[in-house]
Formats: sequence, structure tokens, C-alpha cells
Amino acid sequence: MNDRNNVDVLIAGGGVAGVAAAAALSQLGLHVLIVEPLPAQGRRLAGELIHPPGIEGLRELGLLDDELGAVVKGFAIFPGVFRDDPNPMLLPYASSGDTDHCGRAIEHQVLKEHLLDKARRLPGVDSWLGARVTGMEGGADRPFTALVQYEGREQRVSARLILGADGPMSQVRKMVGIGHRTQRYSGMMGVEVEDTHLPHAEYGNIFLNPAGVAYAYGIGGGRARVMLEVLKDADSRESIRSHLSFFPEVFCKDIERVLAAGKPLAAANYCIIPEASVRGNFALIGDARGCCHPLTASGITAAVKDALILRDALRESRLDVRAALQRYSRVCGRLELTRRTLAEELREAFLAQTPEDLLLHQCIFSYWRTSPQGRVRSMALLSTLDSSIFSLAAQYTMVALHAFRLLPRWLRRKALGNWNRGMLKLLLKSLVFQQTAISQWFKEHYAKLGAPG
Repeated sequence: MNDRNNVDVLIAGGGVAGVAAAAALSQLGLHVLIVEPLPAQGRRLAGELIHPPGIEGLRELGLLDDELGAVVKGFAIFPGVFRDDPNPMLLPYASSGDTDHCGRAIEHQVLKEHLLDKARRLPGVDSWLGARVTGMEGGADRPFTALVQYEGREQRVSARLILGADGPMSQVRKMVGIGHRTQRYSGMMGVEVEDTHLPHAEYGNIFLNPAGVAYAYGIGGGRARVMLEVLKDADSRESIRSHLSFFPEVFCKDIERVLAAGKPLAAANYCIIPEASVRGNFALIGDARGCCHPLTASGITAAVKDALILRDALRESRLDVRAALQRYSRVCGRLELTRRTLAEELREAFLAQTPEDLLLHQCIFSYWRTSPQGRVRSMALLSTLDSSIFSLAAQYTMVALHAFRLLPRWLRRKALGNWNRGMLKLLLKSLVFQQTAISQWFKEHYAKLGAPG
């Protein structure tokens, strides 16, 4: 085994999270090494939509100065009640002054290659492509050291800070002994079609129906991505047929032609909650730190924000790794709690598999239809512009109050019993949200008191 000179930061993984972290930490004058396996080239179904905070973060880091992909102005949400509904709920991103904040959707492999190429040109950033972290030594009272397989040799790399940026199924997370809880939600089938008949070309289209959640959005070059959820234990062909029945007919035919010509891409939707995000001189970042159902499409944006939070924590602590990682863990824990809770609650409401869930579903759309400010606040949460659990709790309460507006409709349907049960569930969850928000505040408050310095 050959030893290599020390580096300041070793990053396991050269995807969006790893590259953003490399760019962010290079701004502090640190020597950063990216270890990226670069698996066999192949089209992969993965994150592609980036909300405005993520776009602004990538530009701040010098990683995105080209107009890649397609503009995204917000979400167009089809409630799934009527086929070819001409009036989906539009949730645009908020504007600031004379500037419209837009996101972008970029084909995953194009995005990854672009960002990695940009990062490798930054001062202080090196990369070992075709390399892999095979083990971690240390722990307990000793800093971790990485064992890296590169150019046919296993090498030992010492670093002041090691980051696990190798995705939701992170191997380095296991190597340092951080356990996690996993919940598999569903599968996802994806195809690429022409964007000619995309219902709302500059929006992320979300189609809701009992078979799951479907997405359609442009990715540039006249192409669009379509992703169809397949719930656990459901038949994939039946699920696809159900999804397509809620799509506009002309767009549906475009998708059917592509499906008839070849097999769609496939991926799984997981919720992964690690028991910790830091250990010693090691920290998780991006999906390795935790991931949730992709309903809010916030994975890439969250990864970029992780990198910026870590940079700022190191800067404020004057490169004291221990103090910086404690701050990083606190802040990212708060953001992930809000993001995960929002995704889970929306998914439950949008699938509407019980009368109680249907009431929440109707309350959400009633809130959006009657409150332009409510749409803005909801989109701020969906896009991670607002990551406060208190904001989420307040918005949930506002949504729940719309149950009273809907009461006459439920009375006409002679469903007062279902309304009562749904209202009780809404009230209980609202209380849980408030309790969660208060608990999070106390947790952060006492963590700050125990932090060094």
C-alpha cells in the first residue's frame, strides 16, 4: 500500500453534492480531492430539476454559467379529477423586484459531467476519476483516514475533513459505522419524449391520481422527461396505463410511442434517515445525508445548500472542523426535517387513499385556489427557499382551516362522518406539527449551548 500526501478535504463521490462541496471549500483556500468511481456510461434516472436557490448556489460557486437544460418557472399541478383539465393549479416561483427567479431542469448525465468539468478547473481541486474509497481507518478518538483504490493500487489518504457524497445508498456511510432507517416508497419508470405537446412547457408538470405521482418537464434540446410512479406491490403495466389516462391525449400518444419502442428507465424511491450526519472528521452531504420521496424535486437544491452551509460553518469557525461540523449538523438537520415532512404529508394527501386523506387533498387545492399568497408560501417551502418547520406548521394550519369551507360539499354527499374523521386527523396532525417545531427549537437551542466556543 502506498501513502499519499495529506489533503485538507477528501470527497467520496463526484456527483452534484460532491462537486458543489469541492467548489465551496476551494473558496476557503482548502486543498480538495474528489474520488469519483465513474461507473460505465449509461443513462440514469436521477435528479434533474433544480429550484432557484440551487441555481443561484451553483452560479455563486462558479459551476453553472451556461444556460443548460430548460427553464422551470414553477409547478403545474393537475389534481387528477378530470382528463385534459385545462386549468391545473399553477404554483410559480416568487419574483424579487424586476427579476423572476427561475429554476432549470437539466438531463442528469449532462449536469454531472458539466459540474465535474467545472470543478476540476477550480484552484485547489484535484480529482481521481475511476477511483473508489474501499475502507475507512480510525474513528473513536482518532480521525478517519480513507483507503482509496486508484490506478490499480490501494492508497491511504489522510484529510482534515472527509465527506461522504456517494448518494442515498452510501457505502462510506457504512464504513464509518453510521446506521440508517430505510423506507421504500415505490418505483419510478422514466422515458424521454419530444416536448412539443408538454402541457405547460416552462413548468414542472405534476399529475396526481390513485396510482401515484407522475412528472413531466422539459430538459432542453426539444426533449422532455416523463416519470411515472409505480406503488409498492402494484403491477407496472397497469400503473403506467392508469397514469397515462390522466395525461392530455396528444401528449399521452407521444409517451405511448416511446414506450412501444423500448424499455423505460427505472429507479426506486426511498426515504433514508441516517442516525447521524457527522462522526469525528467525517460528514455526509447530499442524498447520503438523507433523502425523501421526490415529490418536491428538491434533492439537487438541498445538496447545493448543504455545500454552502458547510462552507459557511467552516468559515465562521475559522476552519475548526469539529465546531464547523456541529453547526453543519444542526442546520442541515433542521432543513431535512422540513423537507422530509413536507414530502411525506403531500404524498399522503395527493394519493388520497382514504376519505381523511381526500379531505386534506381538497383543503390544499382550496387553499391554493383562494390564496395567491398561500401559493407563494407553499412554493417557497417546496423549493427550499423557506426551510423553517415553523413555516410548515403555520401553512398546515391554514390548509386545515379550509375543511370548514368544504363542509357543505361533504354534507351534500352525506359524508359528514368521513368529514369528522378527516377533520380530527387534520387537527391532530396540526398539533403534532406544532410540537415538532417546538421540539426542534429546543434541540437546536441546547445543542448551541453545548457547542464549543
